[in-house]
Amino acid sequence: MFRLLGYILALIFLAGIAYAVYVFVPRGPVLSVATLNATSSESGMEMKTEVIYGNTDTYRIEVHYPQFGIPSVDAKIKSVVDNAIATFKEYPANPPDMASPQNELMGSFNAVYVGPDIVSVELSLSEYTGGAHPNTAIIGVNVDRTTGKELSLDDALAMIGKDLPQVAEESLKELKATLGADLIAPEGARAMPENYSVFLVSKDKVTFVFNNYQVAPYSSGPQEVWFARR
Repeated sequence: MFRLLGYILALIFLAGIAYAVYVFVPRGPVLSVATLNATSSESGMEMKTEVIYGNTDTYRIEVHYPQFGIPSVDAKIKSVVDNAIATFKEYPANPPDMASPQNELMGSFNAVYVGPDIVSVELSLSEYTGGAHPNTAIIGVNVDRTTGKELSLDDALAMIGKDLPQVAEESLKELKATLGADLIAPEGARAMPENYSVFLVSKDKVTFVFNNYQVAPYSSGPQEVWFARR
């Protein structure tokens, strides 16, 4: 019986180690084939992944973001990440009786475009501060390589040759066709600049992103509508 108890305790100990490895070992961002191809074939430059970690009694942070060796672009991306982390650190600590004692901020990047004119990166920042599930926000960072300036909504509209009312009208039609009854907040796609502030640029299109809850329930996830570049 004592031998059996020893085996059980050993299994519990090993399970604890496995859980600790899962929780605390760094995990890299998910990169699609399109991401890697865009970086290598169109720019010829090597993309580096930077990681910021933080672990205290009240929060845990693990954010991965790309750097390209282009000072103006790298500075913009880092600024967005730094601001998000600074805001997150100001959140109040979870009550001691909560199941999760730490707030969590996890960050990765998915779509990357490095063209001769523009660098565009999709940052994904997921926060968990208690409750039923974490919430993920998509942030588009689009920088003009010549001027070093971040692209505005007007710049994005000029690329596709449409004004905001036209984009909103076409976006609502597509969202209705895609979501059906799950389009619970059509006002989130009205022709207002804040509704179209998140966008991504690639070689042949501009994609507008509607974050969780903006137009649809959490279960539907973020929504996208894209328009061809002129």
